[in-house]
Amino acid sequence: MTFDKSCPGSRAIRKPIPEDIKCPKCGRDVEIWTDELKATCPNCGEKVFREQEISCIDWCPQAKECVGPEVYERLRPGVQEDFSGSDTILDVIKREHERVLENIGLLRASSLCLKLGALTPQSAVRGKGIEHLSKVLDFFDKDVGLHFRREAEVLFPALEKHLGIEKSPTQVLLGEHAGIWRWYSQMKEKLVELQENNGEYSEAVSAEVEGIISQVAPFLQEHIKKENESLLPLAKSLLGEEELDEIASRWRALSN
Repeated sequence: MTFDKSCPGSRAIRKPIPEDIKCPKCGRDVEIWTDELKATCPNCGEKVFREQEISCIDWCPQAKECVGPEVYERLRPGVQEDFSGSDTILDVIKREHERVLENIGLLRASSLCLKLGALTPQSAVRGKGIEHLSKVLDFFDKDVGLHFRREAEVLFPALEKHLGIEKSPTQVLLGEHAGIWRWYSQMKEKLVELQENNGEYSEAVSAEVEGIISQVAPFLQEHIKKENESLLPLAKSLLGEEELDEIASRWRALSN
């Protein structure tokens, strides 16, 4: 098969460029190329991650052959946590946050497809919007639910031992978890309506989904920003090596 090498979706991946990302620990600029997800800060050794927006590798069936298998695998890591090498449990948690950010991109793509598809209900783009939404909600059901549970049962209690419940930011974050889960339930209900309803109300339901996504996407991004920029550095400063090892062990053991 011959591929169109002018594809704008893969051009930035096939012809990567460097980006400077601030190290969250020391503030130094760390060079990360657009075909990479992370790099190690040469100044302090901290793992630095680049936020990933939705791209053609998330939906194009020819993406792996187009950008090459090595780049494809590097940009589409598995959902299992990577404890290999020098990664700590805090690195793992940050990677899980990155996967949530990737799915926020797919959630917004779903909203756009549904908005366009509502104008022509029989078009393929509407089905693509439903497919994207279904994929994101499946990710929420399996991965985000497990991540929230691990934080609530493993990480947050460890921090509360040092800070006390009243002074700990964990209670605010738990409240935000509950709010995010309410939005998830609303989207799941609307997905059922979209899957069952091919008639006159599809445009109205699509608009409702768009409204929910417009609220949950920025809220979830801000929630992750709080954890990455405040909670994880706090955990790193408070928790000793033995405590982090214990959290890692319980994080692995806890499952659905």
